[in-house]
Order: sequence, then structure tokens, then C-alpha cells
Amino acid sequence: MRIEQIESVLAVVESGSVAAAARRLGQSRTTVSTAISALEDELGVTLFERSGNRLELSPVGGAILTDCRRLQQVADQIRSRCLHHLSGAESRLCIARDDALPESLWRELLRRLKERYPQTSVSVYVAPPQELPALVERQSVDVAYGLIPPSLSFGYHHLREIADVLMHTVAAAEHPLARMPRVTQDDLVLHTEVTLAYMGTSTLVAESPETANYLAFTQFEIMRDVVMEGSGWADLPLPLIAEPLNRGELRVIRHPEATWWMTLSALETDQAHGRPVVTWMGNALEACFTQWGLAEPAVSTPAVSADLNEQKEP
Repeated sequence: MRIEQIESVLAVVESGSVAAAARRLGQSRTTVSTAISALEDELGVTLFERSGNRLELSPVGGAILTDCRRLQQVADQIRSRCLHHLSGAESRLCIARDDALPESLWRELLRRLKERYPQTSVSVYVAPPQELPALVERQSVDVAYGLIPPSLSFGYHHLREIADVLMHTVAAAEHPLARMPRVTQDDLVLHTEVTLAYMGTSTLVAESPETANYLAFTQFEIMRDVVMEGSGWADLPLPLIAEPLNRGELRVIRHPEATWWMTLSALETDQAHGRPVVTWMGNALEACFTQWGLAEPAVSTPAVSADLNEQKEP
């Protein structure tokens, strides 16, 4: 029994005739007929009965149809695994990342990754950007993506800068800071700051808060939601807040340093650097910024451009 014979049987079942199956398989009618006849001779049964111009499965043919499909699926998987091995692609990839980019973007990237590398198993760990370098250094993960502070990524041999990300200091539209014509550092100190938290050597640490009055969380997305509820102000990446800004739910405060850039980077272990899946992932992230303009200032939208223009006024 050969897999080509099984494929011929299934092609006839799905196409309805030997001629149609031959066209589907890119073979001659004689090749398909010979494959089916050889299988019938080997098994000692008749698999098809003619009904007019169509071939229909015999009772025993119908009984083994599910088994034939299972055999084809196993054969396809064997071929796929062998091609995966020959390509040099990773069989397993451990990723750490922050959540500076929307979850929908990451889900789409992973969907495309699995389409391209179906035999690569992927594990994803979400962590604050301050924790990412240590995860790579300990080889707990193969690669890390995030707004990693330069002081923590300095000296890494395999550092890839993916794109510059625009950062904004924002507050909810009804927050006092959002309604002020000009915000000073003293004004910021008077209000609760929502900032990042990360695990330090032995305790949870808040990232350089401007004030002793703060709320600290380990994810940008939680920070965004807390700010949208009016609990404070925060420094957040544009890709994560573009929609709330455009809807007018968030506003960039009128502070001289309310807008700046950070770099989304990738840190790779020696073992992962240059491997096909890791390389594809970095290229795909870069393409996202190019195609969707994630790193560009949203000056075309009223909610953002109004704030930016007012900041530039003397």
C-alpha cells in the first residue's frame, strides 16, 4: 500500500470521476486508474462502483474512507516535518515581550507565523520591558521584544532595533490635567501617576515615578485602562492608545515634554540569532510599522493634532 494510491482514491471521491481526479492531481487518467486497481488487488476488494458517469464508493470503500483520510493527514504531517527540518527552522521558540503593541497585532503575527512555520511550537511570556533583558541573558527565552531601556540593552551582541515608537503623556479627557492650558512639573506632582512596575532583585519596583503618589502595574494595557477611567496620568506608547485618542477618550496633556520617541527592540540569544523563525518575526514586525504606520505621529487625527499644535504655540 502506497500513499499515492490512497491519494488517488480520495481524489476520485472528492472529484467524482477518474478524469477529474487526474486533473486535480496533475496526472494521467491511466496513472490514477492503475493506482486504484493496484490497491484493490492488494486489499482484495472493490472500492468503487460506477453510477452513470460517476464513480461512487462501494460499501467497503465507504467503510475505510475515514482511515484513508487519516493516512493522508499523517503523510502530509510527515512531509511537513521533514521540510521543516530541512529548512533549518526552529521546532520550538520561546518569546518574551511587553505589551507596547496591541494584542490584536500580536495575534495576527502569530497566526501568520504558524501558517508559514506550522511545525514550530511557540510559547509567549508577557513581561514589563525592564525584565526582558534578564530573561534573554538567562536563556529563559530565545528572543524578547519591547521598549527596552537603552541602559538595560547596552552591550547585547544581538540587539535589533525594530522601529521608533511615539510616546505620549496622556490623561482622560475629563481629568484636570487634560483641561489645563499648560501643564508644569508641579502640576504633574499634584496628581496620581500611573506607571510601570517590574520585579527587582527581591521586590516589586515602580519605574522612576515623578511623584510619591502613584499606581504601578506590570502592563501598559492595564495602565491605559486605569488612565481612561480617570485615576491618573501616564506615559504610554501611541500604538496602544491611538484609538482612545482618536475617540477623544484620552488627551495628550500640554506639557513641554509630553511627546517623545522610544525604540522597540529585539534581544536574541546566540542560539536564536539568524534562525529562520526569529528572523521572520523581526522582519514581520518591521513590516507592520511600515504598512500600518504604527510609529508615526497621528497628526492627521483631530484628537491628537490639536494637542500637538497647541503644545507648539509660544
